[in-house]
Amino acid sequence: MNRSPRLFGSLVGIVSGWAVGTAIYHMLLTGSCSTPPGPGEVACPPEMIQHALYMTGGIIGGIVGTALGGSWLAFGALFTGIGLGGVLAGLQPVEQGGQRWFIFFGACFLLTPAIGIVSLPFVGLRRMRARQLMENGMQGVGTLLSIEGTGMLINNNPRVRMRFRIDPVGEVMAPFEATKTATVNRFDVPKVGDSYPVWFDRDDPQDFVFATGQGAAASASQSPLRRIVEAAKQGAQPTAMPSMDVVRELNTLNELRLTGKISADEFARRTSDIINAPTA
Repeated sequence: MNRSPRLFGSLVGIVSGWAVGTAIYHMLLTGSCSTPPGPGEVACPPEMIQHALYMTGGIIGGIVGTALGGSWLAFGALFTGIGLGGVLAGLQPVEQGGQRWFIFFGACFLLTPAIGIVSLPFVGLRRMRARQLMENGMQGVGTLLSIEGTGMLINNNPRVRMRFRIDPVGEVMAPFEATKTATVNRFDVPKVGDSYPVWFDRDDPQDFVFATGQGAAASASQSPLRRIVEAAKQGAQPTAMPSMDVVRELNTLNELRLTGKISADEFARRTSDIINAPTA
């Protein structure tokens, strides 16, 4: 459902990066100029207007592409375009306007997408580990005891350090505390006292993942996922916490409700069917 907007945003970002890179390349090679030229100034060539429009349109397009869901790809395309434009301009002969410092200028902008590319394998490993824990790990209820910022932002979302009290569900195991550093939605920052489904490694309980349920419901009172957690906190021992498939289904249903594709009544009925479905 969200794939098309994200694809469109990514394409807008890539085109915008090309436009900005093209503009930077020609502007650097043109050098300082003025229109109209003053005393002792060099007149700008007619095509400079086109390059200025490319620059302005590219920056605006990059912002729009990011907002449309292109996220890091659209943002990274801007930096890549500027970086490649600078490096290519610096590789041109001096008589054509090339200067070696252009290469340093471009390389500085290329660092940002390069770091992102290098980090992709680590992100993939973390996601793989999270899936393993949700499919094979022990289940519990994590109650947030404290949360503090790390001073880092990723796509304008804060990176925070959280301390949980984890109560295992259906296991003869004492509650324990564990910490997790994660990036959270800036519009839905977890609060002390909030509870979440948790999956952890029995042999290493500090290795755990938690489902925030972001997008699963507008509030705790409306969220089937949160109601299951609260019931577990109050002593009701479900046979199992929501599986990854259940969490995914609840998220999908609520997105349909929020976009008006299903009514509130249908949302309530379908989520009730999921929660009350007999387990195999």
